[in-house]
Amino acid sequence: MLKKILCILAALLLAVPAVLAEEESPRLIEAQEGQAAAMQIRSLETDQAVGILGVESEPVERRWADFSAVFTRFMKKNWDEDVTFSDAVWSGGQWLHIFDAGSVVMRVYTTDGTDDGLIRQALLTGDQMEYAGDVQVLTAAAYWAAAQYGDYGKYTMQIVFMEDHTGDWFTPEPINVWLENGYQLAYGQNEMGCPYGLIRFSEELKTLGGFAPFNPEGMENLQNELTVAAFFQTLRECITNGPLQGFVSVPTLPETREDVLDGRMYTVEWDDCALLLYTDGEGALLRLVTLSCMSGDTVSACAHLFPLYGAVSGLGADALSLLPCLVGGHGTWEDMSALSPYCVVNGVMLQCERQDIGGHEIPMAYICGAK
Repeated sequence: MLKKILCILAALLLAVPAVLAEEESPRLIEAQEGQAAAMQIRSLETDQAVGILGVESEPVERRWADFSAVFTRFMKKNWDEDVTFSDAVWSGGQWLHIFDAGSVVMRVYTTDGTDDGLIRQALLTGDQMEYAGDVQVLTAAAYWAAAQYGDYGKYTMQIVFMEDHTGDWFTPEPINVWLENGYQLAYGQNEMGCPYGLIRFSEELKTLGGFAPFNPEGMENLQNELTVAAFFQTLRECITNGPLQGFVSVPTLPETREDVLDGRMYTVEWDDCALLLYTDGEGALLRLVTLSCMSGDTVSACAHLFPLYGAVSGLGADALSLLPCLVGGHGTWEDMSALSPYCVVNGVMLQCERQDIGGHEIPMAYICGAK
């Protein structure tokens, strides 16, 4: 049973400036029979509680540049928190920006990877239910940046910001809290028991640009002109300076190689993993990379994969913690494999899968160019 918020309609109306003509004031959207409403008012006419879902308003599209600027200023002004979003990442057929707040991960999905990309959805997920309060407040701040709600919304959002609803809004069935300017605010609990806040735009917005899904039969060569020597140097930096320091060893390039088609293939033994490097005919430029974890341990596979991909893509050691955020920080190897591609950064594609080798399934990853 939802904890109902009862307020006097007259008090709500006081929040609307008197200069507004009656016909200019937005109309409240009342919940119909069977609809759960987090917000309620008490009607002065019938003295009955009425569920309120939002206000009637036209959808207003919001640019990524405007959203990120407002959210960043809002967080700095009210909580003295610095916010740094990732650049646009292509993952599973969508563009997204990531902000890792530690206990909460924020993913903002846009129509393209530029500043003019429109906000399609924002999803904030807490690591555990104990962080539901952080999810509630951070999502409310993101809703302000997306919806830019009016006076009715401001009154309602005071409740969202100031009251603790971790016990009644974070349920397996999502709770819709407010709808204004085309943006719906909802809270819930995902299948892993983690709290989330969701902001989604009511209209379908077309995704622009992007990259083709991973094609194992026609992998594109890397186009970033990365030399093998530079790759190993960057990989060493990602391992020794990144968050996985001490978990994996630093590999070295073997002297032996195989000639394949118009290039070379080097097999690198790397802890419990096998790293295959495909280069040009001179062995100077990196073309394709595959990683297989022979022990079948997906934790080890991730520990080796993330610095490896960071080195090839140019993501760098400082941003390695963002990679698991693509699947919420709780993703299994199956979750990672379901995204095609898992991600594209700087034109470098990453795809994960499981491969059967003699009746033994092992996690395997491909790093190649993006088409």
